[in-house]
Amino acid sequence: MKTTIISILLLAGLAMMSCTKSEVLPDAPILGLGGETWVAGPIDKWLETNFVTPYNIEVKYKWDPFELNYLRNLVPVKEEKVELVMTAVRDIWIAPYVKSAGEDFIKKYSPKVFMLAGSAEHNNDGTIVLGQAEGGRKIVLMVVNKFAKESPDQVVQMLHTIHHEFAHILHQNRLYPVEWKSLNPQHYTAAWFNSSDQLAQSQGLVTAYAKASPDEDFVETVSVLLVYGQDAFNTIVNNPNLPVEARNILRKKEDIVVRYFQREYGINFRTLQADTQKAIQEFIK
Repeated sequence: MKTTIISILLLAGLAMMSCTKSEVLPDAPILGLGGETWVAGPIDKWLETNFVTPYNIEVKYKWDPFELNYLRNLVPVKEEKVELVMTAVRDIWIAPYVKSAGEDFIKKYSPKVFMLAGSAEHNNDGTIVLGQAEGGRKIVLMVVNKFAKESPDQVVQMLHTIHHEFAHILHQNRLYPVEWKSLNPQHYTAAWFNSSDQLAQSQGLVTAYAKASPDEDFVETVSVLLVYGQDAFNTIVNNPNLPVEARNILRKKEDIVVRYFQREYGINFRTLQADTQKAIQEFIK
């Protein structure tokens, strides 16, 4: 028995020795793990001057699937769109807030990363994602490849997304009044996409997406007031087909937004609204 055990151990040792081989590890770093480098070009230098240096905001436009939802099919950004889109971000989002609240406000509350994607993210329920705010740290902007200065609809849609996502960051830092959630809670639904904007407005919500939750309702109201403007909001509210109760709720929500910005951040919302509208008109000219 003892001899048999020793023989087995010797055979095992010989087998291990016979399977052992030495390999030389590659000196070149693996792509995506420290091995992907590029020389900073004009776009990178422009972003450094306009976002990194003044506001400590990084703009990532080179393809990085780990920064996006890798379960969805997305396309990279066309480089010729980067400066155009980020100019709109600077002039129509940052500049009006700086004018109303100062540079320190943007430095404190702005997301530290903007990630750009060329296309939208399509969900299984038929909806699409145009942007996301992640924990106040990062904003993902999508459909960048379709952005065109000559298309006011594209400009407004992109800025609607940005102001929507930034309003999320603001209320995540300082909550809006709790009375908001009691104005028409019966209309909040995960199936908001089954509603039209017209139906939502007849229920006291500014868009169909506002029906997704009280938080989405709040930021949609903020964004519509800023990006589409007071005249557009008045047109919604004054629609003769809207029930009186819906009109009253929409006006209450408008009043809460104005008071929230003043009380929580010392921002005159009407001034911010006017400056945002002016910036949009100047950009699309």
